[in-house]
Amino acid sequence: MGEPELDAAEATTTRPGRGLAIASLAIGATGLTLAVATWAAWLIVRPGIVSAWMLSWVTQAFVLVLGALWFALLPISVLALVFGVCAGARTRPGYARIGATLAVVTALLALSGAAVFATTSWRHVGPPVAYFDNGPSGPR
Repeated sequence: MGEPELDAAEATTTRPGRGLAIASLAIGATGLTLAVATWAAWLIVRPGIVSAWMLSWVTQAFVLVLGALWFALLPISVLALVFGVCAGARTRPGYARIGATLAVVTALLALSGAAVFATTSWRHVGPPVAYFDNGPSGPR
């Protein structure tokens, strides 16, 4: 009643909810793709690492990068979720709901990956970051 009506050109450029919904959808889909790809790389590389006698520094760096990706996906999924929730309150919930759902799935995959990375050991004793020395133990 008290709000001025906007014409079609103004309505499409001044609606922040639609842009947030599209951003949530894009970030959620990208995060989900990265989470699935990280899990696939972990499942392909990890059995070879466990069965190998000597671990090269390239392999160790690769495993650390995969772990870092899981931890980096956590704030990405939160950002997509916040965009989706904010956009859902302002627009039709189509893109916003899909983006928020993708963000939740990404967060679950990232949390499980981070937990697996932090608790899996190379020598079945502790996290992989603590056991990089593959040389003989004890005095020489």
